[in-house]
Amino acid sequence: FLMQPTFLVRSQEDAMAAAKKVVTEKTVEGMRYLYSLNAEKGSARNARVPGYRVGGKTGTAEKVINGRYSKELNFNTFVAAFPMDDPQYLVFTIADAPHPEKPGMTDVAANNAGVMAGNIIRRAAAMLGVKPDFSHENGATLVSYQ
Repeated sequence: FLMQPTFLVRSQEDAMAAAKKVVTEKTVEGMRYLYSLNAEKGSARNARVPGYRVGGKTGTAEKVINGRYSKELNFNTFVAAFPMDDPQYLVFTIADAPHPEKPGMTDVAANNAGVMAGNIIRRAAAMLGVKPDFSHENGATLVSYQ
């Protein structure tokens, strides 16, 4: 839905009354799937947070300096949404001309803007009242026997 942004408080009903539907439900489901898949197996793996279904997309571009593309500096972005089953929050991170932390690492968005988004979600999700859900995790589950 396309909604007029505002900093004024409004109810969901008021926001939806003026909203315009711009994509089909099938498109929404497809995009959620692709963003989730990118976080599981693609360039957004560094943004994963255990217990929270995170999805997103990285973006790496050569930085423009004096009207020319630089071969040495990048401009990186990452957009993440969570929880992907019913996205409520969006995190957008930017890394302007990042430098690799260790020799041999690259300065692409997956290694910096994606990591930042994961760290923000890790810290903010609980403060926002988003409860973790480990049912979709493939790893071992802690079990107590009595």
